[in-house]
Amino acid sequence: MISRRRSARAAVAFSALVTALLALILAAPGARADAVFEGATPGDGETVTGPVTEIELTFSDPIGLNETETRLLDAEGTELIYEALEVDDGSSWLLEPALSLNDGVYGVIWQAEAADGHTIRGVVRFGVGDVVLEDEQPDTTDGSSLEGELAAAEAEGSGGGGGLLASIAAAITNLGLIIGWGTAIFVAFVALPRMTWVGRYLLQLMRIAGVIAAAGALIDVVGQFAGGGSWNLILAALLRLAAGASLALVPAMMNGSPFIWVLSGAVIVSYALDGHTITTSPTWLMMIADATHVTFAAIWSGGILALGVAVAYVLRRREEREALLLDGSEMVLRFSRYATYSVFAVSITGVIMAFFIMPSLSALFSTTWGWILLVKVALVVALGVFGARTHFGVIPELEYAQVQRDTKTDVSAMEREQLSVLRQRLLPEMALIAAILIASGLLVQASPISG
Repeated sequence: MISRRRSARAAVAFSALVTALLALILAAPGARADAVFEGATPGDGETVTGPVTEIELTFSDPIGLNETETRLLDAEGTELIYEALEVDDGSSWLLEPALSLNDGVYGVIWQAEAADGHTIRGVVRFGVGDVVLEDEQPDTTDGSSLEGELAAAEAEGSGGGGGLLASIAAAITNLGLIIGWGTAIFVAFVALPRMTWVGRYLLQLMRIAGVIAAAGALIDVVGQFAGGGSWNLILAALLRLAAGASLALVPAMMNGSPFIWVLSGAVIVSYALDGHTITTSPTWLMMIADATHVTFAAIWSGGILALGVAVAYVLRRREEREALLLDGSEMVLRFSRYATYSVFAVSITGVIMAFFIMPSLSALFSTTWGWILLVKVALVVALGVFGARTHFGVIPELEYAQVQRDTKTDVSAMEREQLSVLRQRLLPEMALIAAILIASGLLVQASPISG
């Protein structure tokens, strides 16, 4: 009774927390998830008659120009004083030098923050007056001249997403967090109260997943603070770090524990704060779709790994096998229902989010985001095919065994055979899950509108 009351209070607290944070996020104006640099005036590689009194930077969507990291340089690499003016709600920015730019070669190293908090950057090199711009730039990054400064800036990449470090951190964090969270959900809702061994045995899987998630989140936190990340990305990274640490350090995980509600709230909110969710309209639909997608993805993917580990335990414990066979069969049948719901929920919400995030159909083949999405879809389809084999093969046999048991028939041999078949079929599914979760982490950081 006390456990149920605690779970109820935890559920209310979880709902209140999520509602408050969603209200905060929904108050933000709708916008596209990423912005792409469309060009400059004077343009990159262009020579104009002088003098130049302003340089215009144009973007596909409003951005926040980082004036500290944005520099105007002359041919010697000397920084020139300028004033930045915002135009068209941030879609364009004017850099007005304190002194007019006369004959010579100049460059702009710009850095900006897109609506989702990800950093984008680039360079512009132009000539003024009677000068000739070389087609090929010197390969130097010593920063001793304009060419060195521009080469060093270009070596950092053009951005359009979270960058390499953020992508690696997201892939690692996503892999650990979804598996750990899904395992916790499996223990809390799939395993029956009498199956206390499930929580004790799967606790090790949760801890390992938590360590992986915490390691990735820590890299993300350090990267966000070092790179001046926005509040939403920093908060998302901190929430994932806390969730991963709680999985790694949780002393016990039994049915009815309030831990699952607090963990779920932290994970759902962290995903809502990151990626394309809060900056793609309609925001309310994206928020619902994202929360549903992440939750059922954890139930499906984390549950498959948890089930595989649990079935292996049942088959290996020879002295307890007869007693555990009933638990193993019931777990498989109960999880099968959850997995079926999850397949439909993940598919529908995934299509909804892709539809609103993707600017055009061509983005599937012209952007890194599109190619990652195609790879993820192919992996999910393959996972669905393996799942269908199990659903229409092993599950009916175990259901028949359950019916036979009710008639006092010995079905242990049949259950052992089917659980052995299931264990073999779960191995490729586990590999596919790992690949899908890594792709999902990379997808969050990629830009759907930059090549």
